[in-house]
Amino acid sequence: MSEQLVKTDGIAHDKIVTTDKHTSDHQASASKELIIIKSEPQSSKPSSTIFGADITAVGSFLTVIFSLAVALSTIRKYSKDSEHQKKLLERDKHLDRVAKAKEKIEKFYGPLNSLLEESRVIYSYFALEEKEKLKAEGSYFRTLRFLTDNPDNTLQGLDRFKKSDQELFKHILIISDKVINLIESQSGYVDNPALHILLGKLAAHYRVIKTASEGKLHGQSEDLESIVFPLEINGAIHSEVSKLLRLIKKADDTKPKVAKNKTIAFYDNNATSYFDATFSIDMTEIYKKVRAYVANGGSVLDAGCGVGRDTQYFIRHGFKVSSFDASAKMVELCNQYPFAFCEQKSFADIDYPPTFDLVWACASLLHLNKSEFESAISRLVRTLTPDGHFYFSLKKNVNVAKSSDREFYMYSISYINELLTNKYKLLEISMWETNSSISSSEVFLNFLYKKPTTL
Repeated sequence: MSEQLVKTDGIAHDKIVTTDKHTSDHQASASKELIIIKSEPQSSKPSSTIFGADITAVGSFLTVIFSLAVALSTIRKYSKDSEHQKKLLERDKHLDRVAKAKEKIEKFYGPLNSLLEESRVIYSYFALEEKEKLKAEGSYFRTLRFLTDNPDNTLQGLDRFKKSDQELFKHILIISDKVINLIESQSGYVDNPALHILLGKLAAHYRVIKTASEGKLHGQSEDLESIVFPLEINGAIHSEVSKLLRLIKKADDTKPKVAKNKTIAFYDNNATSYFDATFSIDMTEIYKKVRAYVANGGSVLDAGCGVGRDTQYFIRHGFKVSSFDASAKMVELCNQYPFAFCEQKSFADIDYPPTFDLVWACASLLHLNKSEFESAISRLVRTLTPDGHFYFSLKKNVNVAKSSDREFYMYSISYINELLTNKYKLLEISMWETNSSISSSEVFLNFLYKKPTTL
């Protein structure tokens, strides 16, 4: 037997080769070899360890952790990049909206507003004798009616007016032609469908007036009674410009949110029922009394406007109105009127320039305590133009049942007079009482003051 060491594939194995060779005298050439290969099991080479842990396992674990860290870092970076891109996109969209808003004011609303104001001022000096005569008779002057009725004399159209009024009216006709051209060429800047209709009525009115001034509609005054100047146009244009300016100035981003209290919560929760109870209240006598001191077409601040009843009234009668209320739901209801511009603000937030001919605070200041009341009075007085008027109403008595839902405060007439006449130097015009239209047990105190020309 012989042994031989064989190496295969770099792995050492002991191989025992045994050769049995039998030689007989009779079979000298025959031989038989038996080769036996014995392979012992491969023994594993011991792995290196660190602190008793397999280095391979530790390496795998670290690789996973590293991969997760890389993945999370990539996700964070992508998220930041995505957020950055989103902000850039929003900024670009806002800049685009601002650019379009400026273009709308420059190309359409600004020129139209200017032309309407120019026409209004000239018209205030036109046909003064006729206006005064009809006012004394308890009626009112209408230009189209005057141009188209059938008087005893033979004068027709513009010849019915004296020379000075004819010249003024010619300027009004020139302005009306410019307005029509502006509407026809630039009304694509108008997004409000209701305003498109109003502009159509305005253009129709101007065309009919011009035809009547030429004496071509003589004797047709009764048939043309429905052709009237759309008084809402002044307030509607003012509101659209205000909306665009708010977008340009990003007022919504800079103004603080109105803090809720139980009074605001009440109006938010009961907006619809409050609308039903108050919107149809007849305010005719109060409107008439206050308007006797305020020129038509003036600017009004509806302070604490509620559902927008008074905002709508003043716009419908030719005034330019800005409105605010602390209740979000009330603001929504006010802005349902397509020509309104109402913002959510509290009396503590307002900071308007002195541009209003009338501040109207109907049953709104009565929710303020003494400190809030005096602060609100100060802010509201500052918004008045010289000779501007300030109307507000307070409760003479408070229904205790209502005070559980809302805050109500009463102030004496002497305190009001002391505050407004002595501290703020306003002139008292009138003070009167009215019964509540909602509750027969409640009485309102109405105050009307005037800001003098110089303080």
